[in-house]
Amino acid sequence: MKKVKNILTGFFSIFLIFSIGFFCISLTASQENVKQKELEKYLKTAKIGPDKRQVGRRTEMYLVNLDDGKMKRGGYLRFTDNSRPNRAPDSYKYGLAAYELDKLLDLNLVPPTVERKHDGRKCSIQIKIEEIIMEDYRKIKKIEPPDPESFYNTMDDLNVFDNLTYSYSLCKHKAGLDDILIERKKNWKIWRIDLGEAFAPYTELISECEITRCSKKLYQNLLKLKDKVIKNKVKKYLNKDEIDALLKRKKIIINKIKKLIAEKGEESVLFS
Repeated sequence: MKKVKNILTGFFSIFLIFSIGFFCISLTASQENVKQKELEKYLKTAKIGPDKRQVGRRTEMYLVNLDDGKMKRGGYLRFTDNSRPNRAPDSYKYGLAAYELDKLLDLNLVPPTVERKHDGRKCSIQIKIEEIIMEDYRKIKKIEPPDPESFYNTMDDLNVFDNLTYSYSLCKHKAGLDDILIERKKNWKIWRIDLGEAFAPYTELISECEITRCSKKLYQNLLKLKDKVIKNKVKKYLNKDEIDALLKRKKIIINKIKKLIAEKGEESVLFS
């Protein structure tokens, strides 16, 4: 009887550990979602200061000061709207579409971004991430993250996201690494910025960005995410060709991961 009691106690302990772990993960995700919504509200309502500094030369984007009376932050105003079929596509709308897709997949890789009007013009505004280094700088200086496994796992998820949105950052050219920011004081949180040229209407994946693995969470979210939900979220920002190509790439990515699992086994392809 004592042996049975010990076995039951052991099973209960294991169950409790897994339950607490799942609760903590769920709580963290919930906290991130709340923070996102709060920052979205802040971006929509905060007063934009008169001083602004242009960022880069190829697009009309400015670093501005934001203040809602309770909190002061920096933000990036982006006005450029050269949407496709423009020969040199670059639009703030693509960044908004990427943020909506990021939320649907619960990735939290794209900083909170909203659409609003400033000086009578439509634009996007994205929260400024503070105290960062860029991925290209990290590589040049050969700085290793404190938790390499977690860091490179996130990079693998980012690679899937880049393929989905057809935007280069990790593989096409070194310049793209400027679009990956790392918060060094927050467990090396990775952020993907500058998606103004994303969503090219190509119905294949990026050949230089080979998908080899991703998180189980991302894979499951891709499987669950309905095409009509994606359409409803991005139709304000993307044209029909861009949406059709996006949905096609989603299907290709799912099939690619399924094939990898069949060939290598789930443990070699999906991580927690």
